[in-house]
Amino acid sequence: MTVENRGPAPDPLSERKRRRSELRRVILGGSLFMVFATGIGSPATTQFFLAIGAQEWHFGLIGGIPLAMLGVQFLGAFFVNRRRRRKPTFLVSLILSRLFYLPIALLPALGGGWSATSRMALALGLLAASAALANYAGPFSYSWMADLIPRPVLNRFWGRRQRAMHITWAVASVAVTAYLYYSRQSAIGLFQTLVALAVAAGVADILLFLRIREPTNLLDRSISFGQALRQPLADPGYRPFIFYSCAWGFATMLAASFMQLYVLKALGLAAWKTALVWCLGGIGVAIASPLWGRLADRHGHRPIINICVPLKIGVVIVFIALTPQNVVWLLPTTFLLDGLLNAGTMVASNGYMLTHAPQRNRSMFIAVITGLSGIAGGLGATAGGALLRALGPERGVWAPGRWNAYQAVFALSLLMRLACIPLARAIREDRAARSRRVLNEFVGDFLMRFLRFPVGLYRRFVPGENGADAE
Repeated sequence: MTVENRGPAPDPLSERKRRRSELRRVILGGSLFMVFATGIGSPATTQFFLAIGAQEWHFGLIGGIPLAMLGVQFLGAFFVNRRRRRKPTFLVSLILSRLFYLPIALLPALGGGWSATSRMALALGLLAASAALANYAGPFSYSWMADLIPRPVLNRFWGRRQRAMHITWAVASVAVTAYLYYSRQSAIGLFQTLVALAVAAGVADILLFLRIREPTNLLDRSISFGQALRQPLADPGYRPFIFYSCAWGFATMLAASFMQLYVLKALGLAAWKTALVWCLGGIGVAIASPLWGRLADRHGHRPIINICVPLKIGVVIVFIALTPQNVVWLLPTTFLLDGLLNAGTMVASNGYMLTHAPQRNRSMFIAVITGLSGIAGGLGATAGGALLRALGPERGVWAPGRWNAYQAVFALSLLMRLACIPLARAIREDRAARSRRVLNEFVGDFLMRFLRFPVGLYRRFVPGENGADAE
């Protein structure tokens, strides 16, 4: 095991200024990523694939294959221990990954000799290649950021970053909604325009990291791939979190991959309305992320997971109960509240993963969580697609006791989410507070901020307030 020494440390004041500038770039990069994600994941994407011949089971693969490619993170984690510099791999892999969306957008230009099956096979191959590159870069990114972000404010930083990202997502979603509403382009033309803009934002995101320093990387070239992979699985304190993450990934993706398709195809909601509804989930995340981050730094990650996981069953219950008559008013409220819970699970899971992974072989500890849970999510999405194909989704069957195939998939996801509750409670974390105390503090703090709005919003942007310059 060798540690690279890169000279004396700079003076504290200049180091603090540089760190704040770098972390602002990380936040801005995350916001640009959300522009990219919105552009490639809008309702126009669903309509594009339908236009080139995709069926229900294709959407299971579209959701499942990129997640299954998270297994490539294990390879990336292995090489992090052997690479002196992480930045070049991160830059090249992610830029290429995002550029792969351009040939997907050009698939309709292929000659008439290409069948819908052939086009979808090529699209799935390009999506898999893009996901493989992105996931290979994942451990390089997480390892780099874990060394860069000061541990005492890690959760608060991720909370602020999530707030900025999801505010951007909401704004981008509204812009996409307006574009979908006013544009007279075909589904193919809409997707091609959005992808071009998305890829430009995605590449700009990565280029911001050129000016972010890379702290000392802890190298361990002596450890084999098998040894590196076994260490997190053999850790009795980390293993319960692995089990929970995998089960939760399967349970959520079993339903999540088909929610937008269900609203568009079965409930018949217009694409622009669907985009507007979906952005409310991002607004919920933006509202609650900083508060969850502060609570995680103060009380630990386990109680937040144990609060949010049981409440997350509500969204699938609502999807089971949706009808063409109630979708317009019921779904927006649900997505906003579900976003508050998503913020908690994201902050707590990322924080637990980064703080409980040891510096030695940290990249593999991280990859086991993101990789295995991603594979589980991919299997869940693929299983949901297979179930939809086997049942044969019906349209317009909402009478009591006569569920369509989508509702059956949502019900199965509900049962599996309930099974995740004891797994979440089994997560170990020393000195973590009780869930009831954290919930009471969240509700009280949230209500106080709501009552003093917009004063509370102003205070967030005043230097020194609420630890704003802690990083």
